[in-house]
Amino acid sequence: MRQPINTTGAIFPMPVLLVATYYNFPESQKIQDGIYLINAKGHTKGNSFIVVEMDGLFYMIHGDITYVDEALHEDKLSVVFDDLPAARETQNRIREFICNHPTVYCGIHTPQGYENLVAKRVMDLDHPVPTVLAEVDFSKQQASGKYVCSVCGYVYDPAEHDGVAFEDLPDDWRCLCCKQPKEKFNKA
Repeated sequence: MRQPINTTGAIFPMPVLLVATYYNFPESQKIQDGIYLINAKGHTKGNSFIVVEMDGLFYMIHGDITYVDEALHEDKLSVVFDDLPAARETQNRIREFICNHPTVYCGIHTPQGYENLVAKRVMDLDHPVPTVLAEVDFSKQQASGKYVCSVCGYVYDPAEHDGVAFEDLPDDWRCLCCKQPKEKFNKA
């Protein structure tokens, strides 16, 4: 019998006990019937994703930029990893799972995640759905005062912080969600 493995993830601040194999993923936790937390080694110091089994489909929900639809189709890793061999192994396991199970891929860093969820679109790694980008006129761009964390997507809005501009925050201020420093933020 395998020994439990304790891991602390960026998304899940409490230790998660991973003991069971879920299909081709060696470390998982059954949250409740049909819902599984899967350890995603190699990505952002202990990231995880969720698989929900419902109506004969497997909904894979993930927030890591590595797993955007386009990168998954092209079998490319992003620069967001802390252990390249482990990140490659995790992506290989995800691709294998998708090839063998009707998977609705719901990555949150791509518009296709929401579209896949609404349409219950099963991912086909050999036939990607075209990415349709919105046309945006940047000539009329105005500064909003908002800044976006490049790691987790948190939006700092001065209107929600007593009008304090991002530039006026102390140098040691950190993202309220992922605790990254100010340097990880970009103007919205």
